Amino acid sequence: MKQTQTVAVVMCTYNGASRHLAEQLDSLFAQTQPPKEIIVQDDCSTDNTMEMLADYARRAPHGVQMRVYQNAQQQGINRNFFSAMRRATADLIAVCDQDDIWLPTKLEEQSAAIGQNMMCVCRSVPFTETGAEVRYDSRRPNCNLIRLFYASMMGHCQMLRRELLDVIPTEEECPEIYCRTCYDVMTATAAAALDSIVLLDKVLVRQRRYAEAATYVGVDAHRVRSADNAAYMVWYGVRNYSMVKPWMNAHFAARRDFLLWVERKSKTALPTTDNVLFSDGLRLLNYETGRGLKAFFGLLRMYVRYRHRIFYTHETDPVAFLRAVLHPFMQIYNYRYLVGKTYR
Repeated sequence: MKQTQTVAVVMCTYNGASRHLAEQLDSLFAQTQPPKEIIVQDDCSTDNTMEMLADYARRAPHGVQMRVYQNAQQQGINRNFFSAMRRATADLIAVCDQDDIWLPTKLEEQSAAIGQNMMCVCRSVPFTETGAEVRYDSRRPNCNLIRLFYASMMGHCQMLRRELLDVIPTEEECPEIYCRTCYDVMTATAAAALDSIVLLDKVLVRQRRYAEAATYVGVDAHRVRSADNAAYMVWYGVRNYSMVKPWMNAHFAARRDFLLWVERKSKTALPTTDNVLFSDGLRLLNYETGRGLKAFFGLLRMYVRYRHRIFYTHETDPVAFLRAVLHPFMQIYNYRYLVGKTYR
């Protein structure tokens, strides 16, 4: 397959030497389309991660430039990843975690599939060697803007065009989003806002799951698809609506402000966000942040209108319609973790 666009792999590390870092680096070196550069930025590891990275940099495949940096002080996940991505000089950026395993054709297939889009996302399958709970949904996922208000495509599944970074606000411009969510939510939402995200419906990453991983969350038995669980979530939502909803308002206000920043920046940096999905997305977020019956029924109308887009995968009626009508209450269960959570 002819390579027409250069690719940078961007990895952030923290105490990875004893946590499968070598296996991930080996999978990067084994790519059928070698990257132009591998940029690794370490967030003040206290083990021998830097020594391992230096050794791998010396052994990088011919034509691959591996550059290793270490932060003077800890930056955290968002600041670390964004600053590392901005070091890239290649056309495309593939985001990489320190403890997964990439299939050999990941870079080749995603760089071919992205076309002129701002982002290509693939799929990953979880595995564990420690008995951690894992669950994999094999259905084709939605990755449009409306869906991504409530979920994201994981960073290790993303390949993005470097110009996408130009429309993402800095932490100084839009601080709330940086302390309320992760970098991959921002990059995926920005690409979807531009209607420029393509799904390569193929597993290209093996995602390692273990309890110590920064993103590990155990399987919630109540969210396993069943009529009994749906009834429980609706019951929970009705009972706790007034307690949880104010916290959700602040959560979605941060996403609305982020989207407005993407709109402003895209007017000069990239093709505009003048599309129906974007306009309706803003309207939906305004309802999510509103109070009272007008906001509730406005939100309900949007859920019904986008019932084939808002859930994990495409649902057919009447199931989609029923889920959309119940969704305002089921969402209360999904966002109960926000109650009492502070970000400052």
